[in-house]
Amino acid sequence: MGIKIRYLGHSSFIINMNGCNILTDPYFDNKDKCSYKRLIDCAMPITKIPDIDTVLISHEHFDAFDIENTNLIVKKNKPKIIAHQSVLNKIDCNDNYKVPMDEYSTRTINDITYTAYPAHHPTSFYPLSYLIADKKNSIFFAGDTLMTREHDKIKADIAILPIGGKTTLDLGSAVSVAKKIRPKYLIPMSYNTFAHLKQDPHILKNKFENTRYTIKPVVIDLGKEWNYK
Repeated sequence: MGIKIRYLGHSSFIINMNGCNILTDPYFDNKDKCSYKRLIDCAMPITKIPDIDTVLISHEHFDAFDIENTNLIVKKNKPKIIAHQSVLNKIDCNDNYKVPMDEYSTRTINDITYTAYPAHHPTSFYPLSYLIADKKNSIFFAGDTLMTREHDKIKADIAILPIGGKTTLDLGSAVSVAKKIRPKYLIPMSYNTFAHLKQDPHILKNKFENTRYTIKPVVIDLGKEWNYK
């Protein structure tokens, strides 16, 4: 069974794997937050997203954990919510649906294995990255992170990495991390949502052309779906 990945914007994706819909870093709120003006709205309103089986949250910031809309999804679908306990404490649902994760912990849900790795995001309390795997394929979802030592050890078919810079990887460091992980495909995220994250994701293609690396960058247009078979 193949994988389908729909890009909703920023670090929000709907990953269909093993017949299950996994929502990463829910961020549907298009209102300005603090000094941040959202330049590109979420591609899909909360009312139109498909049924979600699992919600995967990397850290507590508003652009990765939209609390109000996460609670709406939980009320509608009753998915499993995978996150650090400090995030789960803010979600209004029965503890049976909460899946607490710490660094290096592993849980299997619906025949999909989730392994948490340390992320380095200086302004976050307990950021995590995740390796998502079924029997055939694997996806590394980095969340918000700078380069870490763990990137030398992680291997995945698909790597979803931030490229916005500031307190995450920028284009150059994302390329360096991809060269460590050696995925077949590299999907950029967390760019152009705010003024301080301006990047051209298509530059990634030039970074790998005429090199010994066979990594293929895939820029998923906002709201569109990419299929991996």
